[in-house]
Amino acid sequence: MKNNKNDPHWGNSLKSLPWDEKEDPSATEKLLSSTIHEWYKLRHQSASEDELEFINQIPVSACPYCGADKIIKKGFRNGIQKYKCQVCNRKFDALTNTIFEDRKIPLQKWIEYLLYIFEYHSIHSSSRDNRNAESTGRYWLYKVFAVLKNIQKNVMLSGTVYIDEMFFPVVKHETVLKDGKQLRGISRNKICVATGCDSNGNVLLVVEHTSKPSIKSTWNAYGSHIEPGSHLIHDEEKSHSVLIKKLNLTEAKYYSKELKKLEDKDNPLDPVNNLHDLSKRFMRQHGGFNRDELQDWMNLLWFIFSRPENRYEKVGKFLEMAISSPLKVKYRDVMLKNDD
Repeated sequence: MKNNKNDPHWGNSLKSLPWDEKEDPSATEKLLSSTIHEWYKLRHQSASEDELEFINQIPVSACPYCGADKIIKKGFRNGIQKYKCQVCNRKFDALTNTIFEDRKIPLQKWIEYLLYIFEYHSIHSSSRDNRNAESTGRYWLYKVFAVLKNIQKNVMLSGTVYIDEMFFPVVKHETVLKDGKQLRGISRNKICVATGCDSNGNVLLVVEHTSKPSIKSTWNAYGSHIEPGSHLIHDEEKSHSVLIKKLNLTEAKYYSKELKKLEDKDNPLDPVNNLHDLSKRFMRQHGGFNRDELQDWMNLLWFIFSRPENRYEKVGKFLEMAISSPLKVKYRDVMLKNDD
């Protein structure tokens, strides 16, 4: 997920313009400045009373630095309740040691950002619409990835379970050619993602870190996520046999050549095929993504596809998760590393 260095127009924030320092700007420049700065102010307002109330009602029972429970209130700063630890003497607030620590933009902007992501907007387009630097959108995405890091750890598919693999291409400069032509079919130029869903509305998206599925990669991807005794709907992929055997599954197996002749509504694998279609549509909005981060993207997709279905409730759920997650994502740790 690299910054587009060939696009100088949207790589920087609109907080300042090239002619802002001129002593005698033209009438055109004055008009542009006043208009764009007004846009910027509207989209970068201070925290609202509702936001301050939201932050100040977050329960704080221990120091985020040393874990001690001997803390006292220490006044307010910019409307936000501050605390002091009586053990390590450090000051903090309810957002310390979360992805929102040291934020310069109100949480209201995060709500807008998350809605854009959940609605399949690209980082580039959301940055344009929100008048933010594209680097801000990329940095926030790494924060989203951090919160969702282990989100699929306890996913369990049960009842009637549908599984199939989908594939993403490797980056162009890593494409393997034979006689000047790309390899056909499932080859080293593909990255396999194990996907599944069940009759209860649960989904699973796990990168297998291989091209063609194997007994080992299939078991590692699905083995701990399918309830023993479930009924498996799948295709002729041979590696699925390990799941049938080890998890004592019943099965209904279909062959790709037969399925291609069917309408979607008649296709027994349609639930998982629909998952593939939605995933690929989303990823096309982020075509330049770093393949090393593919599992992070799959975690984000899992969150989008999973309950609650209402995107506003989903934003609320993410905010609650982020506030309760003890982690801090530093700009230099993720941005500089990924721009190398």
